Amino acid sequence: ETFGVLLKQLPNQTEVPDLLIDITQAGLARGLKFDRFKPEEVMNHDYYAEMPVSITVTGAYHQIAEFVSDIAALPRIIVLIDTFKLTRSDPESGVLRMVAVTKTYHYLEE
Repeated sequence: ETFGVLLKQLPNQTEVPDLLIDITQAGLARGLKFDRFKPEEVMNHDYYAEMPVSITVTGAYHQIAEFVSDIAALPRIIVLIDTFKLTRSDPESGVLRMVAVTKTYHYLEE
């Protein structure tokens, strides 16, 4: 019974496009420039699906940190930042580049 309640807290498949929009809007609101935002192939498991999304953004350190925090605070979304690489985009300007693979989860409807 508890498992069923927790499962219902995951978004369903029809909500996934809106979740992707929320993620991009969070980055744009922080002033980040998206160089790449590519949903990858969905991997189905027993009762849930996992969708990796490749993201590359550029911006200041605090903008990137606030973006990651905003993703964590989105309602009804479980987003895992699986791989994360932060490098200087331009040594002179202090602009950073974050290359990440996030994983968004949703439940599979019966």
